[in-house]
Amino acid sequence: MKSLLKTLLTFALIVSLFSCEEDDGVSLTPVRPYDEVFVEDSTKIRDFMNSHYITYDSDYNVTFTQIPDGGTQTPISEMNELDTIQRKIHDITYVIYYLKLREGTGENITRVDSSFVSYKGVIFNKTTTDDEVTYNQTVFDNKQTPIWLSLDEVIRGWSEIIPLFKTGDFTTQTDGSISYNNYGAGVMFIPSGLAYFSTGTLTIPSYTPTIFTFKLHNLRRRDHDQDGILSMHEYGNPLDEDRFKKDAIDTDGDGRPDYLDIDDDGDGYLTKTEVRFTYVDGGQTITSYYPFQGATTDDPSTPYDDRRGIPRKFTGPIVSPSTLPSPIEADFTDVARLRRHLDKTCKPPYQN
Repeated sequence: MKSLLKTLLTFALIVSLFSCEEDDGVSLTPVRPYDEVFVEDSTKIRDFMNSHYITYDSDYNVTFTQIPDGGTQTPISEMNELDTIQRKIHDITYVIYYLKLREGTGENITRVDSSFVSYKGVIFNKTTTDDEVTYNQTVFDNKQTPIWLSLDEVIRGWSEIIPLFKTGDFTTQTDGSISYNNYGAGVMFIPSGLAYFSTGTLTIPSYTPTIFTFKLHNLRRRDHDQDGILSMHEYGNPLDEDRFKKDAIDTDGDGRPDYLDIDDDGDGYLTKTEVRFTYVDGGQTITSYYPFQGATTDDPSTPYDDRRGIPRKFTGPIVSPSTLPSPIEADFTDVARLRRHLDKTCKPPYQN
């Protein structure tokens, strides 16, 4: 991203989604205060929602139409599908409007996953002539063929709204094409402070709120630091349902969140070495990784106990590798346990 992002925005509309203010260490000095612009953006968004209605087809392709004088169409602002979330960012509380046209029937996505999406980006401009108000819409990006976008690398508004939806399913046709079904589909209205703010482009002026219609077809779980633990498990306490609304956890306080840190607890041992275990199969010693959480039941076809997630620190020997030990000896299952890769006092070598 950085300066490269601005160049890419000029030459390729696809990357208009990527943020130039998140996670790359660059701080653009805003010409105007965030809170001042947010008030203006919110007014513009509400005016648009009050004066427009939407239609969409069976594939959830959305069209925005201005309500004519005397029109009886239901404005966006009065739709049952309209909802909001609040996020405290830039020391202000943003209110983000979105339409959940369909939630989706598949998996939940998180803000550290990669999303397979199709979308359309729209900006609007209000003009008043002889007491007549007209809205001009401009489509600045239109990707109806799904593409992969990592949610920690796009504008902040996307990383907040997309995780409120689920993926769908797909079928492969006889001609090799893919048909997507039951995907999450919606519309988001993003204030400029969570989009491009003061960074203007040839297609998006500075301080411009944006609208995106989107469909979430699929997802890919990511492991940013390649330590054998999915980033979604390292972002925050899995017992906290709101953990993705907050800053990512940094266990050792070194300035790098756990999902980007190769030594989460700062004990001098790589996280990936602390979540490994070995087992013997056919006389051969094999190294593998504990899952974050073990399976509900053991698979008898595997030579190890599938119920074991990453264990906490333990002191007693494991009596039998085929039997789940008691919590006194080792804790592989308690969801609230302090896993050994996050316990600085717990260092290799380990017993499996």
